[in-house]
Amino acid sequence: MDNQITKNQKIYIVGLTESNMTMRGNRHPSLAKFLTKKGYTLEYITSDFYHAEKIWFTYKQISIAKEEVPYKLTVLKCLGYKRNISIRRIVSNTLLSLKTFLYLFPRVNKKTVLIIPSRPVELIFISALLRILKRNSVILDIQDIWPDALIIKNKTKRLLFTIYCNTYLYLSLRYIDKFIHIAPFFENWLSRYSKKSKSQFIPLGFDSYRWKNIAQANKAKPTYPINIVCVGMLQHQIDVMPILMSLKGRSDFHFTIIGDDGDGERYEEVFNYVQKNSLTNVVFVGQIKPENMETYLKKMDIGVLPMISSSIPNKIFDYIAAYLPILVLGNSDSALFVKDQSIGWNVGYNSDEISIFFDNFCIEDLAERKKRISKIRDLYDRDYLFQQVKQLIES
Repeated sequence: MDNQITKNQKIYIVGLTESNMTMRGNRHPSLAKFLTKKGYTLEYITSDFYHAEKIWFTYKQISIAKEEVPYKLTVLKCLGYKRNISIRRIVSNTLLSLKTFLYLFPRVNKKTVLIIPSRPVELIFISALLRILKRNSVILDIQDIWPDALIIKNKTKRLLFTIYCNTYLYLSLRYIDKFIHIAPFFENWLSRYSKKSKSQFIPLGFDSYRWKNIAQANKAKPTYPINIVCVGMLQHQIDVMPILMSLKGRSDFHFTIIGDDGDGERYEEVFNYVQKNSLTNVVFVGQIKPENMETYLKKMDIGVLPMISSSIPNKIFDYIAAYLPILVLGNSDSALFVKDQSIGWNVGYNSDEISIFFDNFCIEDLAERKKRISKIRDLYDRDYLFQQVKQLIES
């Protein structure tokens, strides 16, 4: 890296719900490590609240986390909340974003680069305000799109939340100078609020060090039963019911669900269906540490994405890292991605089409998809993807 850039540019990454302390989502902590290795002076700002489990990190956990990373980790106190859709969450996000603004205001300048995620919207607003006042650069990483992605069943609450988000986004996004996005559809979200803004597609990718032992283990030719796997908490957006319905009475496919300890919104429905229908070919594995995912996925044949929203989530790249062809339900960015890359299949979001897929399944086809993954896999290694982020910072 150019020495002049190293000396003069400081980078702040704000990940209020994502850090080296959290198990879910590690794009920005990985990016922080990458940029630090490249010589940048970097500070990572997060909170003491763990969004996934609705708990607060202890002083000891925070102290250990600070010692584990090669950059400065700043942890702000957060009010927190118990429900994803609540007034308290809005208050919590507002107060935390305000704290972030007050912390950054005396520290940023024209030579500073601020990298933020696309939620909460309050964080986008204070980042735009910083750019107006301090003329620093801001890179918005569009990983999630509010209000679209937050499913609210109550129509009145949904309307109020939409108005709330739109107010912040229309006021803010036109002042952000750089954008990257993880799914092609997210460009439509950006153009809705800032028609002239352009964004660069940089998907989530995977950390290669987590998968260094899987290549040889995954080259054996598959045999029946075919092991299919779904990684993720059974939230509203993850609906595995069509798969379960298509597995009734089959012995040629075995389904493993990884990542839910019973807290997901759909968990009870899914578990009860499995019990009621005596589906012995379905197994539940709770949450596991990211470093242990390799052990589970190397035993699988197909990764399944039953996601009802349009995105290309982390689990897609876990599957690619594990050399697993991917079955995507429904039409989404993930479906287009898998088809364009020829690394899997796309079927309708219903049990009939899934049953037809199972009936016509061909092991030779599976082997061909595996070969294709081996050819494109390195393109989604984060060391390769983060080079593009580095270029954007330096542009």
